[in-house]
Amino acid sequence: MSQKPGRARILIVEDEAELGEQLQSALVSKGHLVKIENDGNLGLAAIVGSKPDLVLLDIMLPGLDGLAVAQKTIKEFGIPVIFMTARDSSQDRIQGLSLGADDYIVKPFVMAELLLRVGAVLRRVGINAPPIEIGSLVVDEANGQVTVDGNDVPLTSTEFKIMCELARSRGRVLSKTYLLSQVWGYDAFDPNLVEVHLSSLRKKLAMANLENFVKTKRGLGYVIAK
Repeated sequence: MSQKPGRARILIVEDEAELGEQLQSALVSKGHLVKIENDGNLGLAAIVGSKPDLVLLDIMLPGLDGLAVAQKTIKEFGIPVIFMTARDSSQDRIQGLSLGADDYIVKPFVMAELLLRVGAVLRRVGINAPPIEIGSLVVDEANGQVTVDGNDVPLTSTEFKIMCELARSRGRVLSKTYLLSQVWGYDAFDPNLVEVHLSSLRKKLAMANLENFVKTKRGLGYVIAK
């Protein structure tokens, strides 16, 4: 399937307001268009009305439960579904996946893991985020490439992930804890690990004539200025 750059339209059907807002914020930071519904009936109505590219769906919902919503969503519209639920038995997983869901993630989950799973599903259906251009720098997440003036900047996978986070959030200071949670999956690592990889990333950018491109805000974190 050919890949098409652009924002994905994602519907979250989740009755935990705080979690819904966290999910929305994380997905919007990735460039997606996100809507939230907190009820199964409202969620299904939104699916019928707007035909999103992906649905993130709780199972235990007010009104229509998530399994019923998923069944109609997948069977009638062919829209991919990722279940996110506290129901963690093997039988629950089998039931959810047997409906045709693309994935099943158990709460509580690490946001970085969910974002990776969302990215995998979107790539499967042919949606990739467009490259990010900041002056002479281009960050192409879909192809795993960073270029400056058209020349490739050879980064390790970890450096590339850090570069993506900084580029997506340009103008916003990202703390070491945030980068640990997004790049490594959780914040239990030594924060000095971030410094080591940032130092290497900066050296490679400097070799590409982008010295001081990533700035340090003492005591706060790192930022690429707009």
